[in-house]
Amino acid sequence: MKHLFILSILLLGAINISAQTSTKSAKVNEAVKINWLTLEEAQELNKTNPKKIMVDLYTEWCGPCKMMMQRTFTNPELISYINEHFYAVKFNAESQAPVTFKGKVYSNPTFDPTKSSRQRNGVHEYTRTTGLRGYPTLIIYNPEVKIIDRIVGFQDAPKVMRKLKKLK
Repeated sequence: MKHLFILSILLLGAINISAQTSTKSAKVNEAVKINWLTLEEAQELNKTNPKKIMVDLYTEWCGPCKMMMQRTFTNPELISYINEHFYAVKFNAESQAPVTFKGKVYSNPTFDPTKSSRQRNGVHEYTRTTGLRGYPTLIIYNPEVKIIDRIVGFQDAPKVMRKLKKLK
């Protein structure tokens, strides 16, 4: 009986330590995130502090896009590198919201706000300007907002890091 009591105390202590550790790691993961901006915000910031702009073109239904968010864009080294060297934009390629890019307003032509309906999977006009070939795609603009590279398809964090560092 005495051994069972001691074992119970040790087990409760181990569970408590494990819970504290996972809570701390969850807080660390929450604190370290990519500073996602809108396309307009990135262009405005770029005027006073020029940087490259990285646009993540995704859709809500895209499995590899979700994998990039869960597996790639949670890597602390990649997050730090992107936040330091890029303005990061997350853009739903089928969004209904209009955006202004380089002084021109783009919308989703399949969305009619008076009818509250849209064609399924209608591609946004801005997305068409990028030469999109598949989802997900990272479009990299130089500080003058000209496309300098595209990273197409799911990529793990080390691959994305290598490709972004090559653009220096």
